[in-house]
Amino acid sequence: MNPSVWLMVCLLSLYVAAMVMFWHGKSGQQPAARWETAGRLALKEGQTIVGVVETVQGMAFALGDYVRDEKY
Repeated sequence: MNPSVWLMVCLLSLYVAAMVMFWHGKSGQQPAARWETAGRLALKEGQTIVGVVETVQGMAFALGDYVRDEKY
């Protein structure tokens, strides 16, 4: 056989072996558990959402006791 054909066969076999090892190792791992709140967000009387930040885990709300005057 031509040396370039042998080189391609060897590289292909190394690639296939690496992919098999990668997928075998990846399939044995458990996915990371998602962080979730225990319940829904419920505001107490007089509380206001004063800020919202999007994080990797989800939305984070900043709560405050400041209530805006309804006349404005």
